[in-house]
Amino acid sequence: MKYLVLIPDGMADVSIQELGNLTPMQKANKPCMDALAKESLVGIVSNVPEGMVPESDTANMAILSFDPKVYSRGRSPLEAVSMGIDMQPDETAFRCNLVTLSEDQELYEDKIMIDHSADEITTEEADELIKALQEHFGNQERKFYTGVSYRHCLIWKNRPDSYPFMRPHDILGQCIRDHLPVSEGGEDYYAFMKESYEVLNHHPVNQSRRARGLRPANSAWLWSPGKKPALPSFHEKWGIDGAVISAVDLIKGIGLCAGMRSIDVPGATGNVHTNYDGKAKAAIEAFESGVEFVYVHVEGPDECGHRGEIDNKVLSIELIDQKILKPVYEYLVNCGDDFKILVLPDHPTPIEIRTHSSDPVPFMLYDSKKEHSGVVGFDEQSARNTGIVVEHGHNLLDSVINKYDHQDPIQKNAAKKASSFASNFFDYLEIFVLSITMVLILFTFCARICRVDGESMKNTFYDGQPLIISNLFYTPDNGDVVVFHQTEKYQKPLVKRIIATGGQKVVLNFEKKTVVITDAAGNAVDYSDKFATFYNRDKTDFGEQYEWRDNLYSDNNPIDAVYDEETGEYTFTVPEGMLFVMGDNRNFSADSRSIGFIDERTVLGKAIISFKPFTIITD
Repeated sequence: MKYLVLIPDGMADVSIQELGNLTPMQKANKPCMDALAKESLVGIVSNVPEGMVPESDTANMAILSFDPKVYSRGRSPLEAVSMGIDMQPDETAFRCNLVTLSEDQELYEDKIMIDHSADEITTEEADELIKALQEHFGNQERKFYTGVSYRHCLIWKNRPDSYPFMRPHDILGQCIRDHLPVSEGGEDYYAFMKESYEVLNHHPVNQSRRARGLRPANSAWLWSPGKKPALPSFHEKWGIDGAVISAVDLIKGIGLCAGMRSIDVPGATGNVHTNYDGKAKAAIEAFESGVEFVYVHVEGPDECGHRGEIDNKVLSIELIDQKILKPVYEYLVNCGDDFKILVLPDHPTPIEIRTHSSDPVPFMLYDSKKEHSGVVGFDEQSARNTGIVVEHGHNLLDSVINKYDHQDPIQKNAAKKASSFASNFFDYLEIFVLSITMVLILFTFCARICRVDGESMKNTFYDGQPLIISNLFYTPDNGDVVVFHQTEKYQKPLVKRIIATGGQKVVLNFEKKTVVITDAAGNAVDYSDKFATFYNRDKTDFGEQYEWRDNLYSDNNPIDAVYDEETGEYTFTVPEGMLFVMGDNRNFSADSRSIGFIDERTVLGKAIISFKPFTIITD
């Protein structure tokens, strides 16, 4: 059996307005990933334990089955191991970033954190700057080591293994005054960082970078201290040989500490412009050499998240799919051995916050011997919708390898539940009977269950999603999601959102794509972007496949609109006792634009709860 674990670092995100309220995973064209997801076990997993900082060392350690709460000693010692540094017990490793600070302010404390990566400075240039720091600050207690790009290491003797440093990528665009190491025990760190600016700011390397329009790496920034790490042997734990492929010293260090091979790939940069082909080739060659478990880490999506580069994050996901996953998958199909492929990010790096978050991430597990009923399109939402949750990331590999006495955590949980049910049968039976009675009472007099049919409410709800609706003491209001009967054209209940109620006016402008509501008092509310997703089956650009205008001009439209040629606006006045409704997916919705006003008496109820995932619906 061969195992490929592919980590697009920081790939998970949240919906982005510039992408039509899609995430980069949803926007990216990733045919291989999506095709495998249709036959994979798909769910979400929490790689960052509660109370721990969402860093890559924590998350990747968990993915490789090592509980971060037990083994984490910070990222810097792992990076030191990757650099070949033989740390001694009295030594502490520090991550030493080369960052860009603003130059307009006279005082160091007033400067702004412009870029945590100094425009992703080249390793060759960074090496000259690290040598300058070593020449100026190096001594018997302090020694600087060059890493990759902006990521470097300082070994400092007789220093504690912890200090509350601020991560530079968490304060982009902020004044550094409140984030400097000035609390007790940080005096020497602060003095070093401040003086490093004087050493680096006018260094010839930075003068050359300015002349080329690049940001200077004009200050060092310390963070993430730690002592020499120790991890169990991956081979002894799982009985198979493993290898890691990454441009990032941290990931290499985790692999080396666990006794795995670390494979270097020429041209692997740790950003979007990396050697994707080389990583795929290295993975295939590792399998051919007898390695059974290959861990391929790609930093690009994470770096794009930190830099706020939306298009590049989408591009990096597409290149990972096209140039790494596809060729390695094709090799595994033809190699003659059974295989499994696990794809997941280590943590989210949302564009909107430009740093890591602790949220669960989507995973997909493809097994060449077992076909699962997977999902159409591998992304954050589709993974959540499966209802499969792995609460502790360090247990996920149990589901992948299943060697020796290791049991699939999902099966393990099921076995526990079965045993518990058997031992408490009558208690459960009593609860079940009481629950059924309460449910019958509830759904007879207060609420009912229905399902979303179609794509008109995507991405608020997905096709087939269960909803609980209630009409108890209900009066229709703007923004409510309601279910109603529309028997003239559709012999089924429809799910839409109330845009306007009786006495209000709806003004549509098809050129500007706007929706404005005016009440009887003349107060206007802009509903143009509120709730709308503008999603359709094949296109995400607004109106490219399914224009609003097509609805308005459909046959037998019962609504009369007043058209203003000067403004290009259509005005609808909603009669009393009637409603104007629209689907949130306004590019693909049959609603009041085509079926007319909705009689309030046909409303079955307001949606109050959705399932898979469970959500209490609010306006």
